[in-house]
Amino acid sequence: MNAISDSFYRVIRMVNLEETAESWSIEMRKGYTRLAVLTSLSKKPLSGYDIIKEIEEETLGFWKPTAGGIYPILNEMEQKGYIEGRWTSKGKRRKKTYKITKEGNRLLEFAVQKHNQTTEAIQSLLRMFAPEASKAKPLPTGQPFNLFHLRRGLEEKPIDEQVHILKQARTNMQKAIKFIDKKLKAMEKPKQNQ
Repeated sequence: MNAISDSFYRVIRMVNLEETAESWSIEMRKGYTRLAVLTSLSKKPLSGYDIIKEIEEETLGFWKPTAGGIYPILNEMEQKGYIEGRWTSKGKRRKKTYKITKEGNRLLEFAVQKHNQTTEAIQSLLRMFAPEASKAKPLPTGQPFNLFHLRRGLEEKPIDEQVHILKQARTNMQKAIKFIDKKLKAMEKPKQNQ
């Protein structure tokens, strides 16, 4: 085999690996979407659109579920009795609002417990084996700054404390962006010299 065809097959294998990893990610998101739907509805009744917006807002825009991903899950959960839907009209507009049932709350409790157990096991496994297998640096064990929990409980604090927390978060994000930019620049430099 010549160098060109060897490179071609290497690229094809890499594309296949990326597609496989993406399909795994899609499967995981379906499970997480079910969990996010029940979690959202455990706080208050919401429409499908409101659930989409809440998930997007709670994850600061990192996760933007689609109607095509949410509504089939709502239908499935309603049929299984985990949620109840009720149609309401406002003028000419109709919308269906969902609320979680007792059975849905019990399911959520078990699902969160299983999720936490699975997350701990997978993180432990990855910390132990992923660095050897992928030549990557070990995964960090702590979270010095958790972007997704920033909003939780923020409104309950006094304004001056909210301002302090948000300014600190902004500083941490700016440092992270500088670090990322520096890493990207270093990675792109060799490409430009080729």
